[in-house]
Amino acid sequence: MTDDRSGDDIYGEKHKESNEPIFSGIPTFLKLPQVDRDALEEEDVDIGIIGAPLDTATTIRPGTRYGPRAVRAASTVPSPPYQHFNIETGVDPFDTFSVADTGDAAVSPGDTRQSQLNIEDAVYEISEQATPIVIGGDHSISHPDIKGWAEANDYDDIGLIHFDCHADTGEDGLTGFEYDHGAWVKRVFDEGIMDGENYTLIGPRGFWPGPDTYEGMREAGMKWYTSMEVGNMDLDEIVTDAVQRATDGTDAVWVSFDVDVMEPAYAPGTGEPEPGGLIPREAIYMVREVVKSLDPEEFGFDIVEVSPAYDTSDTNSYNGGVTSGLANRLIIEVMGSMALAEQGLEEGSPIKPKEPLGPTESPKTADD
Repeated sequence: MTDDRSGDDIYGEKHKESNEPIFSGIPTFLKLPQVDRDALEEEDVDIGIIGAPLDTATTIRPGTRYGPRAVRAASTVPSPPYQHFNIETGVDPFDTFSVADTGDAAVSPGDTRQSQLNIEDAVYEISEQATPIVIGGDHSISHPDIKGWAEANDYDDIGLIHFDCHADTGEDGLTGFEYDHGAWVKRVFDEGIMDGENYTLIGPRGFWPGPDTYEGMREAGMKWYTSMEVGNMDLDEIVTDAVQRATDGTDAVWVSFDVDVMEPAYAPGTGEPEPGGLIPREAIYMVREVVKSLDPEEFGFDIVEVSPAYDTSDTNSYNGGVTSGLANRLIIEVMGSMALAEQGLEEGSPIKPKEPLGPTESPKTADD
C-alpha cells in the first residue's frame, strides 16, 4: 500500500483537476488510468479494478455481460475524477491508494467454463500485485474470483461475507449446472478453502433455495440473516458477528455483493429481483462498516448481477442507471473503508459536525 501520498501525488493535477466532459474520453472506472495486469507492480498500483462480463451462467434474465460497462459509465457521473471525499466518513480513498482499471477478463459467450477459468487467471494476476475489485457479470464469477485471489496469495482458509437475496449454495445450481450463479458458494466450500463457520449470508428472502439446502448450510456451520431480520435488528450487531466469523482463524476475507439483495425499487437492473430487500442506507452502512473492520491487504471484493437492460434512468449504458450507480457508490465506499482501515481510523475528518449547530449555552456559575 502507498505511504504518505496524496491523490495529487499519485495521479497528478492533470488527472485530479481534469475538465474533460463525462461523455468524452476512454470510459475507464472513475476515468482512472488503465494499466495492464502484468504492469501493476511496476506502476505501484494498490487496487486493481477488473470487469468480468459473463452472463451465460445466469438462469432467469440475462444481460449482466453489460454490467461492467454500465458501472464504469455510472462512475463518471457524480463528480470530477479522483474527487471522492466522503462527507460522512471524512475520507478520500485516492489520498491513500493508487487505483487503476485493468480492463476486462476475456470471456467467450459460447464457453462458460472457459470464461470462468479466464476470470480466475485474470484475478490471480491482479492479486499477485494488488487488491482485486471485480465488477460482474453474473454471480458465478465469484468462484473463480475467490479461487484466483486465494491461490495468488497462498491463502488456505478464507472468510466470506455474502450480501444476496439467495444463498447460492445449491449442489447443482438452479438448473443442474454445477457452475451456474446459484452454486458458487458450494463450489468455494468444496474447494476446502472456506469453512462454514467462516461464512455469513446477509439479506436472503423469497423462495429459493429450499429447506434441504438451508439445513445443509446449518449443518456446515453457515449463518444467515434474512432481509426481514436486517430490517428489525441493530446493523452493528450483524456487522460485528459477520466480521468475527469471517476473521476467526482465517488468512483473508472476501466480500461479495449481489445487487439483488436490494429492494427492487432501488435496484431494478438485475436478473432476479425479489420484493422486500435492503434499502440503500442499510447496504451502504453495512458494507462500509464491514470493510473498515478488515485488513485491506488481505481482502477482495466483487459486485455482481447488474443487468443494465432492466435498469431505470438510462438503459443504454451511456451514463449508467439507478442500479449501476448504486454499484459504483458501493465500490467507492469499499475503497474508502479500506483507506480508513489502512490508517487505523474509525473515521477521517468529516465536515458534518457531531452535534447540531446552534446557540451554545453559557456555562453555569455559582451565582446561577
